[in-house]
Amino acid sequence: MASIRKRVKKDGSSSFMAVWRDSKVRKQQGITVESESEAETLKRLLDAIGQSVEIAQQALLDNRAVIPTVGEVIQEHNDLLVRPSRGTVKTYQTMLDLHVQKVIGHVPVDKLDYRMIAYWVNSMMAKGQ
Repeated sequence: MASIRKRVKKDGSSSFMAVWRDSKVRKQQGITVESESEAETLKRLLDAIGQSVEIAQQALLDNRAVIPTVGEVIQEHNDLLVRPSRGTVKTYQTMLDLHVQKVIGHVPVDKLDYRMIAYWVNSMMAKGQ
């Protein structure tokens, strides 16, 4: 059975350690994470999978993978433009704010499909764009 230990750092901030007994080496092991919620997740994973740290670590990594939204990707593109004019930046930002964010800006890029793009195109046509 895994447990959680709160650790106070020298600067006063906290970290959390999920602790368990590894059945293969028969020794106590621990992993320190930044948030209590991560430690709770790790504890639940370890308890559910028989204290297998390899499976738990992979699950944590998979859980951390954050897929950006369409709006975030376009915003990043705008932010990374090399030597754009002020007019270009303003135009691109306006197009993003008016035409993308409200319709498909919230959609994770891995979920964007042709139906959503067709819906977006139809919404643009309805605006006369």
